[in-house]
Amino acid sequence: MYICINCGAECKELFRRYCPSVLKVLKCEKCGSSADKYIEYDPVIVFVDLILIEKSAYRHLLYNSNFKSYWKLALILWLAESFRVWASCDTGLTESIASEVEWIYNDALQDYCNFYNSLIYTALAFVAFICAVIAVTELKWFIVGQKPYKYSIRDLSCALTIGSCGKLLGLLGIVWRHIATSPYCLLIQGYTVLCLLTAYSVVCKSGKGGSLIGLIAGFLLYGYICTSISINCI
Repeated sequence: MYICINCGAECKELFRRYCPSVLKVLKCEKCGSSADKYIEYDPVIVFVDLILIEKSAYRHLLYNSNFKSYWKLALILWLAESFRVWASCDTGLTESIASEVEWIYNDALQDYCNFYNSLIYTALAFVAFICAVIAVTELKWFIVGQKPYKYSIRDLSCALTIGSCGKLLGLLGIVWRHIATSPYCLLIQGYTVLCLLTAYSVVCKSGKGGSLIGLIAGFLLYGYICTSISINCI
């Protein structure tokens, strides 16, 4: 079963193909709009709308598309965020203790601030974030007693992975060294939170307030682990 990208209603069909080169996008029986306009669009348009945090694009990607490589996306996020954390830690050490830089590179495996420790901490933070959000969401459904018809833990995990893609913007900070670190990081974090709120609301059929409640435990746990990374890098 598919869903309408406009209202989220369930749809049996999105289009009908009359010949190999001709298809007709069907309308949603509930809202009367095209069930999924992205069927006729280039994937680049979908990507742009994902960047613009359009709910319709998230619904299309999660429910109506053939995209299945979420584990590859999670792997890219893991490596990119680990490299960003390691690069930021190395930059801080270079500015504060320039004489120790060579020692860090020569004995990276035994120092707190090295790429391998960044990999471990980043993986732990990402897994802890997803597990915390799932646990709070399941507790919410247990209390409320009613789940959305399309909700599943797998879909929620995929949505959180897609929503976390805003963190990839952190790699630009490594290239553009002239950018002020604090404002730039706050901007990325704010954008990522908006993406996660949108992705969560698509799967759980909740508003911004309900989505924030579902994500707050994950944010707190993720922030705690990231703080631990900063402490170990001192």
